[in-house]
Amino acid sequence: MWLRLLVPFTLIWPVLALAAEGTRLRRYQATPLKELSSLLLCIVGFFGLWLGLHQLGQAVTGSDVAAIVAATILSLVCVPILLFLSYRLLGVKPRETGEAH
Repeated sequence: MWLRLLVPFTLIWPVLALAAEGTRLRRYQATPLKELSSLLLCIVGFFGLWLGLHQLGQAVTGSDVAAIVAATILSLVCVPILLFLSYRLLGVKPRETGEAH
C-alpha cells in the first residue's frame, strides 16, 4: 500500500509549486503561517482525494495500475482548485495591486 503512494507523493511537489506560483493564485498572500497551513491543507486534501479516486478506480477497473494512473492524473488536475479552497478556508486573501487603480 505504501509504495502506491510514492507516485502521487513525488508528483505533488512540482504541480503544487506551479499552482502556487504559476497561476493567478500567486497574488494571494498572508502571514507565512497561514500560507504554510494552506499548503499543508492542500496536500492533505490532495491525498484524501487521491485515496478516494484510487479506491473508486480499483473497484471500477479491477486493475491496480490503472487505478493509480487515473487517480494520480485526476487529483493532480484538481491541485489548483484544492489550493484555492484551502486559501479561502484559512483566510489567505489576494493582495491589492496597483493595476486596478
